[in-house]
Amino acid sequence: MPDAAQFTSYAKLLRLTPVESESAGTLPLRPFQPPGEAEVAREAERPRSRGLMSLALLVVLPTLLATVYFGLLAADRYTSEARFVLRMPGRSLANAAMGLALQNNTGGVAGSMGVARSTDDGYLVQDFLESRDALSWAQAHAALRPAWDAAPARSDILWRFPNPFEPKGEEGLYRHFQRMVTASYDSTTGVNTLKVQAFSPADAQRIADSLLAAAEGLVNRLNERARQDTVARAEAEAARLRTRLEAAQASLTAFRERERLIDPGQATMAVLETIAKLAQEAALLSVQIGELGKGSPNSPQLGPLRGRRAAIEAQIAKERHRLAGDAQSIAPRLVEYERLMLEREFAEKALVSAMTAVETARVEAQAQQVYLERVTQPSAPDYPAAPWRFLWCAAVAVAGFMAWRMWRIVSEDTMAHADP
Repeated sequence: MPDAAQFTSYAKLLRLTPVESESAGTLPLRPFQPPGEAEVAREAERPRSRGLMSLALLVVLPTLLATVYFGLLAADRYTSEARFVLRMPGRSLANAAMGLALQNNTGGVAGSMGVARSTDDGYLVQDFLESRDALSWAQAHAALRPAWDAAPARSDILWRFPNPFEPKGEEGLYRHFQRMVTASYDSTTGVNTLKVQAFSPADAQRIADSLLAAAEGLVNRLNERARQDTVARAEAEAARLRTRLEAAQASLTAFRERERLIDPGQATMAVLETIAKLAQEAALLSVQIGELGKGSPNSPQLGPLRGRRAAIEAQIAKERHRLAGDAQSIAPRLVEYERLMLEREFAEKALVSAMTAVETARVEAQAQQVYLERVTQPSAPDYPAAPWRFLWCAAVAVAGFMAWRMWRIVSEDTMAHADP
């Protein structure tokens, strides 16, 4: 074993001794004393004890807690699943069936039918099933709180409600609702899927069925709103045109009362017929006068005939003046009458078109309604879907072991760099 002088020489070679200064003089060197066996044993035992303590804290304790929770405290959770599609009357479910066949790996479905779904409506129903309105409906119709605070779940402090990690009010219930209820929509197949967790199969099935009823009510309300809006617009237009027709009829009646004429057109025809008869009579008199003047120029009948013809021509002129002579004649009245008649006829035709549009809107509103069609009813599971007890215990053990190994590597590296 080397003596103290040799250790001193080794120390000088490794520059572990202070540098001798000429002004300060030579410092006395203390002889190097090697550590004893007990101290070496304690230094070797210290990392081992830290390793065992860290192993217990990072691996053994979490695994033990996970085993106690999943083995003794965690309650079985049953999942009820239901699937549905949204379709319109008169259309086929070929596309939805094809999507289900692809999901189940059973092959395709032949046919080229119409699309049986609406993407917007599918996402709308998905959002509703995860909303506070759906929560309120389930509370009122499916006994939501008692189902999630049932006797099998009293010991499960993580999944029952209320629990120490969530508020006890409506906000906490809504957060728990989002954990226990899952709604999804596949835009490729058009199928909505609803999954509800509870601590008994009957509760899970009852809540799922209640939420499906709420979704059906939402679809029906949207259909009714759309139908009412469509028909209301058509009926409002029909009411406006009906008012216009009534105003046109009132104006026409006021004109007839003021002018004391039922139909100026018929009065005009009567005057024209009178003028035609008078003109024909005057023509016959002119022929008689001409013949009589040639045969008997001095006949006493010529005077009365000429007087009669003159009277008839005067009456013709009077009748013509009655037609279109001044403001009191028939022509200006006929113009106003024809304008009023045109307005009434246009209002009548427009009202007929509007009434037809109302009936068409009603038919189309019925044809464009969306229906919720259940593909699979809410199931009553006979085996719990969660928790995965062995898997979670193994996962906690593996995660703890990985954390412990990383801590060991970091701590050993830190000690190696800190040891001079």
